[in-house]
Amino acid sequence: MTPEQAAVDVPAHVVDYLSSHNTLTLATASPSGVPHASTFLYVNDGSTLYFWTRPGTVTARHVEQNPVVSFAIDEYTKDLRQTRGVQGSAECNVVLNGETIARVADLFGQKFPELSPGTTMSISFFRIVPTELQFIDNTEAGGRSEDGTFGADFSRERAYSVFADLPFQRTDSVLGELQTVKVDAGEVVVRQGGPADKFFILVDGAVEVEQQDESGATSVSSLGPGHFFGEVAIMRGTPRAATVRATAPSTLIAVDRDVFRDLVAQSLGMTADFDQVVRARLRAGDEES
Repeated sequence: MTPEQAAVDVPAHVVDYLSSHNTLTLATASPSGVPHASTFLYVNDGSTLYFWTRPGTVTARHVEQNPVVSFAIDEYTKDLRQTRGVQGSAECNVVLNGETIARVADLFGQKFPELSPGTTMSISFFRIVPTELQFIDNTEAGGRSEDGTFGADFSRERAYSVFADLPFQRTDSVLGELQTVKVDAGEVVVRQGGPADKFFILVDGAVEVEQQDESGATSVSSLGPGHFFGEVAIMRGTPRAATVRATAPSTLIAVDRDVFRDLVAQSLGMTADFDQVVRARLRAGDEES
């Protein structure tokens, strides 16, 4: 097992899915928030993904300026009941270590033997290390809308989160900071591009997550009781990446941004430099300094 695999504990069926597919759609953004999406061939080493592109592309420029990305891996089907795929948010960086470049090039050669061998001097390899992975599998849930309206709900499993096992120890002192939020069906909880001012836990009800890319296309997924959202934007200090709307009368627990950051910082015994927390957890054991 490589250091990248050891750093991220992902269910075997999710890793198997990543290994069995060839292309991913990668969404990046400029420092000012201008989005861009491209599709790439990829290889994986456990849950760590690698792709290549030329240094002058929009994707390469965006990653250099803003390493926070999101991606999707799935297959086309006309029957939404057969939809399966992986969606994730991640940290993406160019690979600079020569030994790693050689290993990744070899992985590409093994996975895509039909590609002609050639020099890697004119391209750059990039590593995608997930901060969160969600596995979609409608073959079990059926993918049908619960209220009978047009469309489908996606059966979503949180497979990994870099924040999932943070050692929260101040639950007694933070209880007074929790806010109960009740919303009706159709009400927007957070809006894409809005400020990351609260962390949310869904207690009961249901919400849908809508994310619009630069072409105007919208992806929709559903969350149920026990799911939480908003932590990545708070930790990163970035705008909301998606709109979350209630699809049924719902109750949520909300924690203000500063309270959430202080809670995590004190649990870790550190100052609230959360970008360093995320980077340290993602790169633990990485062979590159």
